[in-house]
Amino acid sequence: MGKSGQIGRKKMTLLKETIHLEILEMIADHANKITSRDLEKMIIQRVSVGRRAFQTALKALIAEGELAYTYLYGCTFIEKSFNRPVRVGSRVILTPPERQPVLNGSDIAVVIRPGASFGCGQHPTTRLAIQGIEYALKTLRDGIPTTLLDIGTGSGVLAITALKLGIHLAMGTDMDPCAIAEAGENAQINGLSQRFTVLDVPAEEINAQFHLIAANLRYPTLARLCPYIASHIHENGAAILSGIREDEVQELKSIYAGLNLECRWEAMDNRWAGLVLSKRSLC
Repeated sequence: MGKSGQIGRKKMTLLKETIHLEILEMIADHANKITSRDLEKMIIQRVSVGRRAFQTALKALIAEGELAYTYLYGCTFIEKSFNRPVRVGSRVILTPPERQPVLNGSDIAVVIRPGASFGCGQHPTTRLAIQGIEYALKTLRDGIPTTLLDIGTGSGVLAITALKLGIHLAMGTDMDPCAIAEAGENAQINGLSQRFTVLDVPAEEINAQFHLIAANLRYPTLARLCPYIASHIHENGAAILSGIREDEVQELKSIYAGLNLECRWEAMDNRWAGLVLSKRSLC
C-alpha cells in the first residue's frame, strides 16, 4: 500500500472513531430517550457524515454491546446497554450473571439479574445513589459494625453494593412482591443472603438506628421521609438520597437542613441529582 493509501486508511479510522465517540456522548448527555432517526439527524449534522457511515457505526456499537435497542409505547429507542459489565462508580461495576467483568485493584462486581424491578443501573438515579454510597462510606469510622437501610430497595442493587463495599448488615424495605423476590434472588446470586434482609413494611415501622440510609425515591416521598431519616441515622452516619430532579435540589436540601442534616456531597447526571447528607455536629 502506498503512502497515500495509508493516509486514507488512517483518516477513515479516525472518522470511524469520531462517529463512535459522538454517538456515545450524545446518548450519555441526552436527558430523554432518543430514537435512532433523531440520533442519525443529530450525528450527521454534528460530524458532517453520510447516513451510511452513521448506520455502520451504530450497528458496530450495538454488536459490541455498547448500545441496545429498547422499546416503549410502540417506539424504538437507542440507549446505553446494561446487558454487559458497566462501571457506575469509582469502584463499582454492575454486571449481569452471565458476564465476567475485568476487575482492577479495589473494584467490586455487583451481579444484578435483569428483571421487572427498577434499579439495575440503567437510570441515572441508580448510578448517583451508588456513587453517593461510595462517598459516604469514606466518612464512617473504621472497625465498627456498620448497617444500612435501603428504603424502596427494588432490585436490591444499592444494599448489595453497600455490602460489597464494606457494610456489614443491610435491610431493605419494599411493598412490591416482585421487588422483594428479585432483591432476594440478587442477594443470593452475590452470596449475601445472610447479610441482607428485605421486609414488606413501610420504613417508618422500622425502629432502629442505621449508619447509612439510602433512598432512591421521588421528591415528595423524600420530603415526607425527612423526619424519619433524620431521627434514625447513627451519629457518625449519613443519608444517601437520589431520584431528585435538578430543580428540586435546593428545596429538598432546605427541608433536611431544618432537621440538622447538611449536604456533604452533590452530583448531577442527566438533570437528576444525588445527595449525601450528615449531621452538622459531625464536622
